Amino acid sequence: MQIFYLSNSLIPSTKANSIQVMKMCQAFSNQGHEVVLYCRKPPKEEKPEEIFRYYGIETQFRIESIHLPRVPFLSRIIFSLLVLWRLRKEKSDGTIYGRDRYLLGAISMLGLLRRPFAFEAHTPPSDGFQTYLQRKIFSHRKFVRLVVISEALKNEYLRQYGNLLEGKIIVAHDGADGAQIPDKLILNENSFPERSTFKVGYIGHLYPGKGMEMIARLPALLPEVEFHVVGGNPEDISKWKNTINAANLIFHGFVAPEKVYDYMAEFDVMLMPYQPNVIVGTKKIDIGSWMSPLKLFEYMGGGKPIIASDLPVLREVLTDGRNALLVDATNPDSWAEKINILRQDSRLRRKIAENAQHDFFNVYTWDKRAEHILEHIA
Repeated sequence: MQIFYLSNSLIPSTKANSIQVMKMCQAFSNQGHEVVLYCRKPPKEEKPEEIFRYYGIETQFRIESIHLPRVPFLSRIIFSLLVLWRLRKEKSDGTIYGRDRYLLGAISMLGLLRRPFAFEAHTPPSDGFQTYLQRKIFSHRKFVRLVVISEALKNEYLRQYGNLLEGKIIVAHDGADGAQIPDKLILNENSFPERSTFKVGYIGHLYPGKGMEMIARLPALLPEVEFHVVGGNPEDISKWKNTINAANLIFHGFVAPEKVYDYMAEFDVMLMPYQPNVIVGTKKIDIGSWMSPLKLFEYMGGGKPIIASDLPVLREVLTDGRNALLVDATNPDSWAEKINILRQDSRLRRKIAENAQHDFFNVYTWDKRAEHILEHIA
């Protein structure tokens, strides 16, 4: 089967959505399907082989990228028209898989979509126009499935579009690339060496609600522990460095996706201190109630014990005391206590890490996610 993956993501970029799109295209390709990705092109054009190398992708697929002016609404219209024009030139029927509600909504309204299509949503509609577009998508005769990233998001869509979506929603939590995990992070009897310094890591962006607010309070509570932050743009890192005066808090800045596990290998525990409200994007959308963070699955695959915020959406994947320790998102003393528990109990560290890695390889790789989705849309 040929799959036309439609995304408004800028590729390559440092955004998590670009990683998710590229990895899912690779996973669909790994299932034996011919994939064509439609996406936005950055001002500085990269060669395809450089893009695949940047994302650590071996199974290559065709990329149709489009360069657009930075005019928010106009650029979306132009992008939709250009993608539609190119799709009409494709000779294969295939199936359309899209993350861009504006593009799929526009094509649905124009009545020019003659291939079956699925829509993947990571947030519910944020305004009346998005609500209208998605109603058009769900009522189109070629619409086959809505893919959402959490049970919480499924419930929200059923609340808004119940009659249109009955029996057509697939819950597919996000994932990570199992093939990219280095051998040194596959757990064995030597995986938890004693270190002179206990190192706690965080990998990800520093947007409001992602957890830097909590991490900033921990170095003073645990002066004997090193805290390492991998990721963030220069402006955010500068802001936090000016806010916190702690010798045991180290910022590493952004690293390419394929290097993430090299940093993780040096840490004893991984933190995921999401706050109840997580604000992302230019529209300042709160994703805290239905997110499925990529870092969660990278942590699980990396074989490190996880301490995570005790939020309902994270409990869809994590169980306290089994594959993570869950803690009150807003209480720094509780975070410090959990870190100390794992620092003093190597057996518990191993148990949590082993269970998390087992769950990852059996359920949460990109390939497993693609298999699950294709069962319903192929």
